[in-house]
Amino acid sequence: MIPRILIVDSDPQYARWLRHHVETIWTDADPDCRDHVQFEAQLGSLAGNFDLILLGAHFAALPESPCEGFDWLRRLRKRAGLPPVVFIATGGSELAAVKALRLGATDYLPRDLVTAPLLEARLRSALLRHQRRSRRRHRKHARREPRGASPEQLRSLIPGYALIRPIGESSRAAVWLARSEALGNTVALKISKPAAGTNHDQQLFAREYSALGALRHPAVVDIYDYGVHEHREYLAMEYFPCGDLKQRLLHPITPAQAVGYVRRIAAALQAVHGAGLMHRDLKPPNIMLRADCAIVLIDFGLARRVDSTTSNTEVGVLRGSPYYMSPEQVRGLVLDQRSDLYSLGVIFFEMLSGRKPYVGTTAMELMEQHVAGQRTALAPELQRYEALLAPLMAPERDDRFPDAGALLEAIDMLQPAEQTHAG
Repeated sequence: MIPRILIVDSDPQYARWLRHHVETIWTDADPDCRDHVQFEAQLGSLAGNFDLILLGAHFAALPESPCEGFDWLRRLRKRAGLPPVVFIATGGSELAAVKALRLGATDYLPRDLVTAPLLEARLRSALLRHQRRSRRRHRKHARREPRGASPEQLRSLIPGYALIRPIGESSRAAVWLARSEALGNTVALKISKPAAGTNHDQQLFAREYSALGALRHPAVVDIYDYGVHEHREYLAMEYFPCGDLKQRLLHPITPAQAVGYVRRIAAALQAVHGAGLMHRDLKPPNIMLRADCAIVLIDFGLARRVDSTTSNTEVGVLRGSPYYMSPEQVRGLVLDQRSDLYSLGVIFFEMLSGRKPYVGTTAMELMEQHVAGQRTALAPELQRYEALLAPLMAPERDDRFPDAGALLEAIDMLQPAEQTHAG
C-alpha cells in the first residue's frame, strides 16, 4: 500500500525537497504539503487520513526552554487518532531529542544532518511500527465488532453508488470499484477524503470533470458523474479490469509492442492536445488497458489549457512524477504540449530497455538529470529507435517533435513490422 504522507514546513523549498524524495521512495505516492498555519487549522480533520506526518519545527538547545517544537508536541498529544509524527528539527540538541521522544514524537531528525538514505530508513521504520500498532488495534477491534461494513453502510457513503472494494488511494482521494444504480454497471468511483476538502482540492476534481466533460475519444477515460456529498467530492468514471501500463511492464514486452503502445498513446495525446489540453502527469499508472490492448488515458486532475500561462509550480508543491517530468516542468516554466511528449519518451525508453532513463537517491537528483539530458544510450540492437526517442526526450523542447501528429508520422516511417498490435 502506498503510504499517505503529510509534509508540514513553512519553507517551500525544503517542503518541495521532502515531497520529491518521498515520491522517489514510493513512485506512486502523492504526499500533501502544508505550512504550519494550514496544518493547525486542519488538525481536527487529520485523524485517519494520513499514515505519517513529517513536521518541520524549531527546537531549543535546552529542554526546559520554550520553543516551537515542544509547543507542537504538547498540542498534538491532545489529538486522538493522529498518525505518527517525525520531526525535522532546526536547532535543538541531543537533550531536546530525548525530551521530544518522551513527549510522543515518533522520531527526531536534525535538519542539518538529514540525508536521503537516512530519511528513507527513518520513514520506513516509522511506517512499519505504525502498521504493527494498527494491526494490533484492528485485531482487538475485530474481536468486539462484526467483521466488515454492511452493504447499507457502504451504499450510504455516496448516494446512488454501492462500494464494492478499494482499487486505489492517494493522500487526497480513494478510488473504489462501485456499482452505479443509474447506469446499472460497475464504475471506478473517486472520492475525496475529508481532510482534502479544501477549495484547491475541489478545484482538482472539478477541473478533471470540466476537462473531460466535453472531450469524447476512445483513448480518453469516460466520466459519468460528478458531485459533492457531505463535503466529499466524487467522480464516477470508466472502470478498467485489465489494469494499467505499469502492471503490463512487469512482464516482457517486445520493441514492436513498445512502438505499438507509443502509437496509441500519441494518438490519444493528439486528441487531448487538439481539444486544447495538456495532461501534465503522463506516466504508466495513468495509462489504462482495455481487453483488446487499446490504451486509455486517465487522471486529468493536473490538466491545463495549452494556451495557459500557468506554470507547473505552486507554493511548496511541484506536481508530477520526478521519473517522467520534463526539464521545463523541473524548472517551473510555462508548459506546452511538448512536455507531454517528453514524458511519453521516458515511457518509451522504459518499455524498450526495461529500466528508467534516470535514477537517483533523491528526487532532486532525478530532476537535475532530466535538465542535463545525458541519458544512457539504447543497446546496439535498439539503436534504430533513436529516430523516435531522441526527438521525444530532447532536453530543449525546440528540438523535440512539435506535436503528436509529427510523432505519428515518424512512426509511420518505421518498417510495417514495427507497427504490429501491442499485446
